[in-house]
Amino acid sequence: MAPSRKPGPDPVEVALTRFLEDHPDCSGLRVAFSGGRDSTVLLHALARLNPARSVLVIHVHHGLHPQADAQADHCRRFAAGLGLRFETREVRLAGRPEEGVEAAARRLRYQALSQGTGPGDCVLTAHHATDQAETFLLAALKGSGPAGLAAMPRLRRLGAGWLGRPLRQVSGESIAVYAEQHGLGWVEDPSNEDTRFDRNFVRREVLPVLASRFPVARRLGAAADLQAEVIEVLDGLLDPLLDTLSGPVADSLDLDAVLAQPAARRPWLLRRFISRSGGSLPRRGPLLEFLRQLCEAGAEASPALHWDGFSLRTYRGVLYLLRAARPGTALASGEAIDWPDGASTLTLPDGRLLTAQQLRDAGVAHGGGLQIDFRRGGETLRTRGVRRALKALMQERGIPPWRRAEVPLVRVHGELVAVLWDA
Repeated sequence: MAPSRKPGPDPVEVALTRFLEDHPDCSGLRVAFSGGRDSTVLLHALARLNPARSVLVIHVHHGLHPQADAQADHCRRFAAGLGLRFETREVRLAGRPEEGVEAAARRLRYQALSQGTGPGDCVLTAHHATDQAETFLLAALKGSGPAGLAAMPRLRRLGAGWLGRPLRQVSGESIAVYAEQHGLGWVEDPSNEDTRFDRNFVRREVLPVLASRFPVARRLGAAADLQAEVIEVLDGLLDPLLDTLSGPVADSLDLDAVLAQPAARRPWLLRRFISRSGGSLPRRGPLLEFLRQLCEAGAEASPALHWDGFSLRTYRGVLYLLRAARPGTALASGEAIDWPDGASTLTLPDGRLLTAQQLRDAGVAHGGGLQIDFRRGGETLRTRGVRRALKALMQERGIPPWRRAEVPLVRVHGELVAVLWDA
């Protein structure tokens, strides 16, 4: 009689343990918990492996189907049974989103998961090897380049913290075995059966056919990893070149130097420039059109590209990456901000900090009646004994039109006396 074999280490627990060991700085763990099989396995395994570790369970309530409330209740009970903290975060899709329900729900879900994350926080999701294969295949069908084909990284930024996928290389079969061995119950999201959604169609109709002939998850996962290596190598080649193309301020490039690069290189340079500055990436088609307009634009033209709260704009031979307008800088109410007498600092509504030293550098005595204002048009300032239009002074300093409303103006008893140019 052959000796019985001891069962090998569980793939789920091995992968989760390795992830936690590889990222010890992830001190605040959060789990994105839908109540489905995969996230149930992840949460159960995490509670078993780290019973003393603080974990916050987050369920994102989309309200997309009649069972959504019952699904949230199930998640709350399961987390309570493990002795874990639990939060429900509600998101709602408004109307018919242009990007589609699937993409809009995903965007809102990650926005909700990112709320309140700090530098040491890591939100864990239960994406596994089959999910990685689906993501690769969907990206290929959309005509994506290496960044899209790299699919889902094991760890990436999310808000001020991180998003981790510890089960990314674990097979769906191993997750099913874990759930059965531990007698876990879960809820099925009915929207996962709707093959009108691209991912569900690929999961239900396409991958099973491919898997009948090929080891799909393993091979497509390997292809995604190769694309991630391509991106890493490409970024390493582009970074030194970008350093030579820097503009006069942060998040800017010398436009002529960019356009002097070979045409095929320009979109890759701009994509790396944007990602290095912390921006989301625009779609390739609009980016190529923007580059075409830049090449064909006359001296007075100023093409612009806008996407996802970011913009690329040009002014006087400089290409700028801009974020969405910061609240409070335009002071729509028309009211200036009082600087309390004797205060050494003043925080603006957009978070910038002004100091008394900046006032002194601008030749302003720190006293009563001092206010910070912003340009609304028509202001004049006395400089070197001559009163000049503020607009002309800003033009001379090369301040782009879209930034002029952000430059703090100093008023004393209502009179404009100075400008904090470098604030």
